[in-house]
Amino acid sequence: MRTMRVFRRVGAYYREQLWPTVLGAASVAASALVALQAPGIVRRAVDALAAGVGIAELWRYAALILLVAVGSGIFLFTQRQLLVGVSRHIEHRLRTELFAHLLRLPPAFYMREGVGDLLTRATSDVGTVRMAVGPALMYAINTVTVMITATVLMARIHPVLTVLSLAVVPLVAGATKIFGEMIHSRWGRTQEALSRYTARLQEHLVGLRVLRAYTCEPAEMAEMAGRNREYVAASARLISVQAVFQPLLQALIGLSFVVVLGYGGNAVRSGAMTLGQFVEFNLYVVRLIWPMIAVGWVSNLLQRGAASMTRIEELFAEKPLVEEAAELVTAGAAAPGRPAAVEVREAAFASPGCREPALARVSLAARPGQRVAIVGEVASGKSTLLSLLPRLLEPAPGTVLIDGVDVLRLPLDRLRREVALVPQGAFLFSATLRENIALARPDATEDEVRAAAVAAGLEDELARFPDGLETVVGERGVTLSGGQRQRVAIARALITNPRLLLLDDCLSAVDTQTERVILSSLPDTTLVFATHRLAAAELCDRVVVLERGRVVESGSPVELAARGGRYARLLALQRLETA
Repeated sequence: MRTMRVFRRVGAYYREQLWPTVLGAASVAASALVALQAPGIVRRAVDALAAGVGIAELWRYAALILLVAVGSGIFLFTQRQLLVGVSRHIEHRLRTELFAHLLRLPPAFYMREGVGDLLTRATSDVGTVRMAVGPALMYAINTVTVMITATVLMARIHPVLTVLSLAVVPLVAGATKIFGEMIHSRWGRTQEALSRYTARLQEHLVGLRVLRAYTCEPAEMAEMAGRNREYVAASARLISVQAVFQPLLQALIGLSFVVVLGYGGNAVRSGAMTLGQFVEFNLYVVRLIWPMIAVGWVSNLLQRGAASMTRIEELFAEKPLVEEAAELVTAGAAAPGRPAAVEVREAAFASPGCREPALARVSLAARPGQRVAIVGEVASGKSTLLSLLPRLLEPAPGTVLIDGVDVLRLPLDRLRREVALVPQGAFLFSATLRENIALARPDATEDEVRAAAVAAGLEDELARFPDGLETVVGERGVTLSGGQRQRVAIARALITNPRLLLLDDCLSAVDTQTERVILSSLPDTTLVFATHRLAAAELCDRVVVLERGRVVESGSPVELAARGGRYARLLALQRLETA
């Protein structure tokens, strides 16, 4: 029961494929029932042969056996076509829902979990669940049908011999329970070892250039070899259980043949059974071999699937950071591109496990079309503040407003269509420049993509690249420089025509002159710009100075420079460094 409770989520998917599942299950039973007609035909043929019938009668029995084989084969094809198809549908649903759930999980989750482990759960574990809900179900129905039907047919021939030949079934059930629990536990540990190996492998492939630069290959090869040995050892412990389980089942099944040959042979000699009945009984026992073995095989699949489903449910148990409010503001959406008004009211935020808050009662406001620079040292709270606006981090109710509406009451998809955030790290996909820029608007025309690229300062690069917008940038944009990657990320934001543009120190890899050109050519939108370069802040209408999560100064660049406070000191220091 505990194993089946794990599959409650998967059980809901069966309702979407109710008729294919029902017809597939019926085909399994029909295939088994038709195949079980063959021993009776053989019995009649053997008895007829003993009575001295002609060859024509034997050919008739042969034709009946052929007909049974063809009929059983048709139902066998149907059951596989339907039930395997259903299992693939369930695999698709599970993997899709898992991916959708992963997209909603907070940044803290990905700081805690390794990418390799998530890949293993989303691929290997989901595939194992498919085997449990597809092939395992198919063979379970076949096993139950064959065992019940064959037992009834055997009891009709000789009840006592039936009881004796099936005396091993309780032993098979006991062995299945004991070994099933061991397989469940060891399969889970095997998957965990595979996750640790995959996580490290993913890190190595991404950071390969760093490993080569510091000649870390020997040490990292030793590390990977160690993790690989852990996986092999865990797999070996699992295999050792399976290696004992299958031969044990076959040995128990072999006892049935010993009983049938000994007791049944005497029954034939005494006249209690005909030779044909003896052959028929043995054929039923032969038919029971696979179901008895399948008990262990199905149990193996179910235990593996349960262990994998448990690992998947651990991911589903993670709560998404962002949830829609009960009452959303769906009316009054502004026209696309119309600048938004932004207000932050004494916002506070503390990261889990940190003693000091990242933000403490921070307030700022930006009128439509206004440009606000947020400056401060590293870890002053700039990125945290920007992340609250599109709800990448969850603000407290009433602390972040756009056009006077709490962002918690705005539909999330609408909020993120109107607010574009360009983070510090410019992540690009292994695709063309066009595909990376048009990520949020795949239907954008070439002119729109090119205009966004030019506005982001990529005009010269487009002229130099051999394929222009069709240039493939490689995994994570490896073929581009840091500055080029940042400008592609800005173009990606601009093409959405955002009402509020958030730039999180995303021009650090370009020179000061290029930064000023890009900022000056940005379209008419509300801009909140986090930067450590005060030369860029001078292009903004207002400047907010953060220090340890608190606003220490706020005003226009000219006012703050004349005030002689924190901003003025930072400005003097940067001018001295560039002199």
